[in-house]
Amino acid sequence: MTMLALPALMLLCVASLIQGKSEYCKQPIVKGTCGSRLVSWAYNAATDRCVRFIYSGCGGNDNRFRTSGICKRACIDLPEKKRKKK
Repeated sequence: MTMLALPALMLLCVASLIQGKSEYCKQPIVKGTCGSRLVSWAYNAATDRCVRFIYSGCGGNDNRFRTSGICKRACIDLPEKKRKKK
């Protein structure tokens, strides 16, 4: 019984991490309510791509990244996509 508990616990932990990671990627792209014009990146779930947008500097949500690379690492499963291309 103990032998089964450890793999089950590990699976639960991994599932929790994946679930938590993807929640902010599911949020809409929100430009905010201030007057600044900051180039940012956000994940577009409909196209499965990170897109550039202009962030106003305040408001918004967690679906906002400083670079395209950070957005891709956070929201796109790169290892799986690389396997599909081969």
